[in-house]
Amino acid sequence: MSVPDPAGADGPLGDNGPDAAVDPGLQAERTKLAWNRTALAVGVIGLLMLHPFHHRTSLANDVPGFFMILLAAGTWWYGAHRYRAVVASVRAGRSITAMLNGRRFVLVCLIPAALGLWAVLS
Repeated sequence: MSVPDPAGADGPLGDNGPDAAVDPGLQAERTKLAWNRTALAVGVIGLLMLHPFHHRTSLANDVPGFFMILLAAGTWWYGAHRYRAVVASVRAGRSITAMLNGRRFVLVCLIPAALGLWAVLS
């Protein structure tokens, strides 16, 4: 009696059909959930910035909150877009690190800090 090859003819998971797991470690799913949590946190911060803690509010006080809410929506969209791109790259056997544009990503990460600073100093 022979012992079957653990990798098998179909690959390490034993199933390369259309419903086969593309990413057995679920890294892309965890990353998408992290983007969703970030979007939720940014959105909550934006809503808190809009909450009238004092009676006098001005447009200058509300603009950072509205922008943070828009940034949260963009973050949510980017997480979903990035997830689809990573899954497509993994299925095609391409590297996913070539997709990231670092300068744009750093700029987007610095926007909430700049808005928070503006909200505190204004």
